[in-house]
Amino acid sequence: MKICILTIATNKYIQFVEKLYNNIAENFLNDHDIECLLFTEHDVETSDNVRVSKIEHEPWPVPTLMRYNYFMQEKDFISKFDYCYYLDVDMAIVDKVGDEILSDLVGTQHPYQTFQPKEDRTYDRNPKCMAYIEPGTEGDNYYAGGFNGGKTEHFLKMAEVLSTRVNHDKDNDVTALWFDESHLNRYLRDNPPTLTLTPSYCYAEEFKGTNYPYEPKIVALKKNHSELRT
Repeated sequence: MKICILTIATNKYIQFVEKLYNNIAENFLNDHDIECLLFTEHDVETSDNVRVSKIEHEPWPVPTLMRYNYFMQEKDFISKFDYCYYLDVDMAIVDKVGDEILSDLVGTQHPYQTFQPKEDRTYDRNPKCMAYIEPGTEGDNYYAGGFNGGKTEHFLKMAEVLSTRVNHDKDNDVTALWFDESHLNRYLRDNPPTLTLTPSYCYAEEFKGTNYPYEPKIVALKKNHSELRT
């Protein structure tokens, strides 16, 4: 099958691209035809399996808030694939990830908030925001923004809804609490994923050496957010 990997790397985040792409080649859906689509303002060498979509770098949190808008700009290209998955660029794929992740719509449990009571999870609680989730109406999970995907038709349907909602909020001078992740959680509450992956697929690096109850497959790297985002 043909699978597209979506990644965003503006400004200093470009430093993570080479390592992630090496990890993909070594460990990610190796039995399938993989092509990477990178959104960046940098000049990056392309190849048969790496395509670059130029976007402007804007101050944080625009690069994360607008990610689904970026995806819709490449809708025609992405539509050629059977599946597509989004990966934060500052991830490390440390173990084999295979066909167990293939499903219509795939979400990943958040490595921290999964273990919090529903009422304590940081869903967006602003009624003026399109990501708003009213207390008492939460879904079963809180989903991480760093890894999601599925069959292309289902993923692009989600991306279209989320980009429209982000634009609506922007027109009304509203920003979701956790940006794209808040919008993702609202969508997946209303449209539950057909597959929910454990935090093994968005494992926080700082959990290594602890008694955290999952083993890492995809690791969210520990880094200095303030330094990277300036």
